[in-house]
Amino acid sequence: MKKIMNHNNDEFVEIGTRTIDERSRITLGKLASGITRVRLLQNARGEILIQPLVEVPASEAWLFENPEAIEAVKAGLRAASEGKVSKLNVDEL
Repeated sequence: MKKIMNHNNDEFVEIGTRTIDERSRITLGKLASGITRVRLLQNARGEILIQPLVEVPASEAWLFENPEAIEAVKAGLRAASEGKVSKLNVDEL
């Protein structure tokens, strides 16, 4: 398989070709299995990157927009995966 680098030096692997129809559409078939939304990016050379997206409820978006909060969650998950947990008495809060 042919490897292709993009502007971020990410490594891409050629996975096939598609024909653009008369209405400027392409189909991705099984490549898009489980994907419902994508972001389209284009660089100065005209290369197009299709980036799968995951939708997050608006009420949860704040977490992903707050670097400190997301890092605290990640740290908590790391600690839990390492068995560094303790019981919390909610009545003492």
